[in-house]
Amino acid sequence: MAMDGLRDLLKNQSSVNELILRDVLALDRTRLANQRTLLAFIRTGMYFVATAIGIIHLDESGKLNWLVWSFVITGITSMLIGLINYFLMRQKINKSY
Repeated sequence: MAMDGLRDLLKNQSSVNELILRDVLALDRTRLANQRTLLAFIRTGMYFVATAIGIIHLDESGKLNWLVWSFVITGITSMLIGLINYFLMRQKINKSY
């Protein structure tokens, strides 16, 4: 909703390409937040995979293989969700400006 108001404001200006400083800074904050979110998803996924590797080294009997695979699948899924989210949001940001 706030983006619609900003878009209308930009259309009413003489040139759409000329952004005021406040808008440029908001755009930079949005891009940085998107990158920060991607890194958080990747970090979480890596923690799950690292935990799975630790369980493999601690469990000599192999009874916890189901837990290892669930951590690996959760970690990879988390990283994929983060990547998909990042690229979709980046596309929306670039489309808006």
